Amino acid sequence: MTSKGLHEVLKNLHWIVGRWQSVNAAVFYPTMNKTVKFNEILEFQNVGQPLLAYSSITTNPETKAFMHLEKGWLRVDEDQCTLAFLVAMNLGLSTLEEGYVKDNHIVLRTACLGVMKFVKQSVLSLHRCYRLNEKGELEYNLMMETPNTPLTKHVEAIYTKEK
Repeated sequence: MTSKGLHEVLKNLHWIVGRWQSVNAAVFYPTMNKTVKFNEILEFQNVGQPLLAYSSITTNPETKAFMHLEKGWLRVDEDQCTLAFLVAMNLGLSTLEEGYVKDNHIVLRTACLGVMKFVKQSVLSLHRCYRLNEKGELEYNLMMETPNTPLTKHVEAIYTKEK
């Protein structure tokens, strides 16, 4: 453990730990008629283990209704660079995404998908990128592949860290 209680293998992820509020976030996809704006709170929480607890709450900016919810864990291998991101979503999908962290940049790709048997499978793969920019903002990009659409940009967002 480090002096701040962050597990040693998480030292390359120290910059993402905390609660982040979206300042500009949108969903788009070739099958959608228009771009949809949303508000989101992301949290990567230190739990004193070689992983971070993750949560995402996405709401409609006008009605405040929940849109998309995610819970999971971001785990780091002993090499301090290799990542595994296990995520469960309210839409009936769970993913295991694997990738790496380097220079305040996280890249993850789908390794395994789980879908509830009574939910139509609409996702074949995901590609997520998180990056801490020079202003201290968190940039997020998500690409998605479905049975009808190749890997395509789906979500783009910028967050500021809550103090």
